[in-house]
Amino acid sequence: MTFLPSYKVFNGVDRLGDSLLIDELEENLKAYLDWGFLNIGGYINVDTPTSGLYGGTFHELKTTSIPGYKDGQVWQSAKKDWVWQSGFYWNDGYFDNKTANAISGVTINNNFISGPTGVATTGYYINYPQGQIVFDKAISKTSKVSLSHAYRWCQIYKSSTDPHWKELQELTYKPSPSLNQAKSGDYSVSSNHRIQMPAIIIEPIARSFSQPFQLGGHDFMVSQDILLHVFAENGAHKNRIVDILRLQKENTINMYDINKVVDSGVYPLDHKGSINPNGSSYHELSSGNSPYFWKNFYIKELDLLDMESRNKNIYWCTIRLTTETLI
Repeated sequence: MTFLPSYKVFNGVDRLGDSLLIDELEENLKAYLDWGFLNIGGYINVDTPTSGLYGGTFHELKTTSIPGYKDGQVWQSAKKDWVWQSGFYWNDGYFDNKTANAISGVTINNNFISGPTGVATTGYYINYPQGQIVFDKAISKTSKVSLSHAYRWCQIYKSSTDPHWKELQELTYKPSPSLNQAKSGDYSVSSNHRIQMPAIIIEPIARSFSQPFQLGGHDFMVSQDILLHVFAENGAHKNRIVDILRLQKENTINMYDINKVVDSGVYPLDHKGSINPNGSSYHELSSGNSPYFWKNFYIKELDLLDMESRNKNIYWCTIRLTTETLI
C-alpha cells in the first residue's frame, strides 16, 4: 500500500463521512439539554386516563395520514417527543416525582398489547421523537387507541438535520378538537414538520475563530458560536428557559464521539425512532471513563440577542453561545 506524504492529505480527517467539530457540538448540545431538562423535572407524565384542562384527552391517540403508510397504520398523540431515557433522578421536594412513565405497551379497544413490538397479530413500533405508534398493518380508524407515556416539557431541535423551521404549532395543550381533524388543522401536518412549544432550536453559525494551542503542534483552541432560538406560547415559559440557559455560562460539557457511537451500534435510538436495545444514554456515552468520550467544550460567552415578541401568541428570543474546544 502506498502512503501519500502528509502535506498532500487533510490533517485530522480520515473519512469524508466523519462528524467533525460543528456536528459534534450540535449533537452533544442537544443531548446535554435533553438530559439536563429531564433532571430538573422537564417532563409531563400522561397516565390513562389524562384529560385536558380545555377538553380532550392526552392518553388517546388519533390516526394520521403519513405518506408511505396506509390510513389507520400511524397513530399519534397530542404531544410528541416522548421520553425514552431512564436513569435520571428528580425530586421536587413535595411529590418526589422522579420517574417518567415508561411505555410498556398500547391499548387497542380495551385490549392491552405489550411493547415495544407488540405481537404477531398486532405488531408495531414506537417512534419516540414523533410521538407515534406505527402498526405493521393498518387497524380500523374507529379503534380506540391509548397508552401511558411521558413527553418532554421543552423540545430541542437541531437546525442542520431537522426540517422544523416550517410550522410552529400553537395550543398543543388543547388536544380537542384539532387532534380529531384528520384531514385539516395543525395535526394534519406531519410530526417532523411541526414544532411544539416551548422549544429550543440549535443553530451553529458562521462565526468562529481559532488560536494555536502550543508551539510545534497542530492543536488549536477553537471558538464556535451557536444560536439558541427559544420559542414559547407565554412569557413565563420563555423567561424560565432563558434563565436556565444563561446559568450554563462557564460550564464545561463532555461530548461523545458520534463516529464511534454510530460505528459501534450504541446510538440510543434506531432509524425508526425506537429504543435501540444495545444503545446507551448521553450520560453513559459522554462520561470521561467511556470508550466513546471525545472531548469537552466550554461555554465561554453567553449573550442574549433579542427578546422581542411581536406576535401576542408566540414569545421568542435568541441566545448566542460562544463555545471553546481544543482540537
